[in-house]
Formats: sequence, C-alpha cells, structure tokens
Amino acid sequence: MTDSRQNIALIDKRPFFEKALSYGVKKALISPEVWQAIIADGAKGSVQVAEYFGGSHLHADLDNARKRIVHLVSLYLENACGDDLSKAAESLRDNSFLSHSRGGNEMLKKLHEMPEEPFFGGISGQALKDFQDERTLKKPLSLSAYRKELQRRQDNISAMAAARWFAQDMGLPMAELDLASADSVIRTAILARLAQQEECLTRQLFAQIVDALREASPAGGKLAFPAKLFEDVPAEHRVIANRVKREIEKHDAPLILDAKLALDAALNALESSYFLLEGGLEDVDQLDGFISKEWRQLTKGKEDLDSRQTLFICLAAGVKPKTSLSEREARALIKKVQADGFDERVVPTLITASAPFEIKESLLSMWEEELFPEAQKYLLDASERGGRDALRFLMENCNITKSPAAKKK
Repeated sequence: MTDSRQNIALIDKRPFFEKALSYGVKKALISPEVWQAIIADGAKGSVQVAEYFGGSHLHADLDNARKRIVHLVSLYLENACGDDLSKAAESLRDNSFLSHSRGGNEMLKKLHEMPEEPFFGGISGQALKDFQDERTLKKPLSLSAYRKELQRRQDNISAMAAARWFAQDMGLPMAELDLASADSVIRTAILARLAQQEECLTRQLFAQIVDALREASPAGGKLAFPAKLFEDVPAEHRVIANRVKREIEKHDAPLILDAKLALDAALNALESSYFLLEGGLEDVDQLDGFISKEWRQLTKGKEDLDSRQTLFICLAAGVKPKTSLSEREARALIKKVQADGFDERVVPTLITASAPFEIKESLLSMWEEELFPEAQKYLLDASERGGRDALRFLMENCNITKSPAAKKK
C-alpha cells in the first residue's frame, strides 16, 4: 500500500500583535506587569479611538475601536520587525502599547499624504479621517498591501517630479499643469524631443509632428528614438522617461504609423494621452485645415463658409473643384448640372473621409439638410427663369467673381 500521509500546514490568522504578545508571554519576554500595562493602555486607547470615530458608549463602537487599535499596532510591529516574533515581543516589552498604535497611525498618515494619482492640482482624495476609517476597519491594510500601495504612491511622486523637470525644460509654467497627469506631460516632452521641438506642443504642432512621423516612417515600422534622447535628463528621472517611452512605442506608435487610419482619427485617439496647449480660435481653424492632406489640397487653406460651399457644389456637379468661380465658370456649371445632374455621394464621402474631425458632423448637416436641397431646387430647373435663379443662388451662396462688364453695370 502506498503511504498516503498528508502534510497539513496550520495557518495562524491572528493579528500580528496577538502572535507577538502570546509568544512574548510564553517565552517569558513579557512579564505579567507589562502584560497588564498593555491591557490598560489598550482599554484607554480603544475609548480614544471610539470617540474619534463616533462615540465611546455603544458596545459596537468600543469593539470596532479595539479592532482598529490592534490593527494599527500589528501594522507597525510587523513593518518594524518583519516576521521575527522575538523582536516584536521585545518591542512590546520596551515600548508602550499606545506608542505602537501611534506608529501604525503615522504609517497611514504618511500614506495618505502621498498622491493617490499622478495628477497636478485639483485632485482631492479621501479626507484623512475617512481614509483612517476605511483602512483600519472596513478594508484594513495588510503589511504587504500597505507596502504595495506605498510603492505605488512613491512612484506617483517620482513621475510628478520627472514631469516637473520636463515641463521646466519646455519652458512650461507650473500653473499650466493644473489637472494634468504626469505621464501626459512626459509623453508630450518625449514626442517634442523626437521632433526636435524645444517648446511644449500646441494641438496644431502635435498634428504636424504626427503627420511628419507618418511620412518619415515606413508602414508597420517603428519610431526611431535617438540613443541620446535622454542624455541631459537627470539620472533620477530617466527610469520614468524610459517607461513612458516604452508606452509610446507600444501603444502610440501603431496609431501614428497606421497609414490606413485617417490622420484626424489617429489624433483623436492619441490626444487624451498628451498634454497640449490650447491655442485661440485662429489656431483651431489652422488645425482643422491642416489635419487632412486631401482637405488642404482642395480648400487651399480657404475655410470660410462660401469657399467650402463653392467647393462642394463643384464636386457634386462634377467640375474641377475650386473655392472660387468666375461668372462664366458658374454659368458653365449650371449647364452641366442641368445636362448631367448631381453626384449625390461625392460630397458626403469627402467630408466623412477627409474633413477635420471636429467639423465633420456640422458640414454633413449643412450639405445634406441645407445646401444640397437648395442646389437641387435651383440648379436643376432648366427653364429660362430657372437659369436666372440658379445663377443668383450661386452668387448668394458661393464665391463668384463677376465679369468686368457686370461690374460696370
């Protein structure tokens, strides 16, 4: 017969304080006098804790306070002594119970003071009392969980310090960083360095850089970061910078280098991860005109309403797309439309594929609900009166240059 012995591990789920106290009493490290002092301090401390969190008269309040204070002492002892019960027992012998409780509370206060998320300004976390309430009773932190959270918040501090350095390097005032994430600032600085830009990026400059990277890199390729990209960056910030660079390579580069993805769609997916300065209305208009190459080629930089409507009418009529027509060209356009009709899909297709992201919907609405129905009404009327009305419609809604003879009249 086979030996079916099983090794059973006994798991001691008692708080670390109770383990250390039992060990100390058993090994005669803690005398009855010290033990009694711990009990007295525990009772006194429990009342203080109960009053702090609500009241000291209900049995439930006092029982919860006992759990809280035991947890604080355990957290402090285990952090200071590791799993060495002998060392922990000696600490209980040589220092008061309440000093251990205060030590655990100071650990929580230190954690609370550190940034919960790597954001600048305006981000308010839990109030200290709420944090203490949660982390001593509702969701008490084990030592391993405490250390993990401590490291996470220390990483937040490191990321924010690195972001401050990069912001200063770009000449960006700290006041501009309100509500910005540290990673977004570093991400922007790295992309600016890659493009050899010394200042923080505006949305328009960001679009130009992404467009240039698309043209310079082969499809399916990788972004080429110079080996000396962080040569001037202080050593303490390089680990953070390299981490963010890897994130750009993993998550951003595929979007930047995807030739099948429209530039405006790529920018829309990328912008939330970067810290970009907002320009005025002029910058917004310039950005809108830049985003699509086809859009830029067709509009020639003319983004006023009449220029756009002229372009759309030309496209739908099947004539050479322009943002301005002579009166002779307008008359020829009317004749062509009356002979061949309109191409109903060319303008919506252009807008959907090439127009700046922010104005796609408004352009589609303008064309489909206003301009095109009116154009059909006037330009398809082949009567003599219809011809005059069609020209007047174009004069009122498009850029039409009158002939010299017409001007003299």
